[in-house]
Amino acid sequence: MERRKALKNIGFGSAALFSSSMLFGAMQGCSAKPTVDWIPVFFTPEEAAQMEKICEGIAPKTTTPGAIEAGVPNHLDQAFSVFSSELESEYFKRGLVVFVKNFNENQEVSFNKATTQQITDAINSYFRKYNDDPNTLRNYRETFNDEGEKSDDFVEVHFVTSVVDATFSSYYTSELVGETVMAYDPIPVNYNGCIPLEPGQKSWSSV
Repeated sequence: MERRKALKNIGFGSAALFSSSMLFGAMQGCSAKPTVDWIPVFFTPEEAAQMEKICEGIAPKTTTPGAIEAGVPNHLDQAFSVFSSELESEYFKRGLVVFVKNFNENQEVSFNKATTQQITDAINSYFRKYNDDPNTLRNYRETFNDEGEKSDDFVEVHFVTSVVDATFSSYYTSELVGETVMAYDPIPVNYNGCIPLEPGQKSWSSV
């Protein structure tokens, strides 16, 4: 998928931003648990429903579990409520609003009626744009710490890069994915750090 190639160009990106707030470290320490009925603490109910659609578009269900089945939206809600700074929270929530607004204005279907594939296509279109114009991410990085009100373009870049990074991080550290998708050894006896991976071999689970 195009977004995977674009992630290589993010560099500083949201991973560095959230590392400063220990969000990704926290994700390693508390694996996401599959759930359907959950009460959001960081997002409003409307935002939580939007996040479910977006996370599923980033990591859709195929022959492997999707983000919702892996409990990613619930996990991100908990992580953001504890580990994101006030500024990061503001940028992320504003970016979500801008993302949904631009989706409604630029797509043939409203966000609420969009299919998972349509959400995936929209996410991919952002990363194609970031690949075509590296200045978009460069300007975002260079102005992140500048004082003053941030533009809609800024918070949208922050949201898109952050939600993709956070979704993948939560997905691959979730219990469901770690035990059923990745190579998993529930009782590792010894550690061999220099064994080469064979072509097509699954990555080892960290849960």
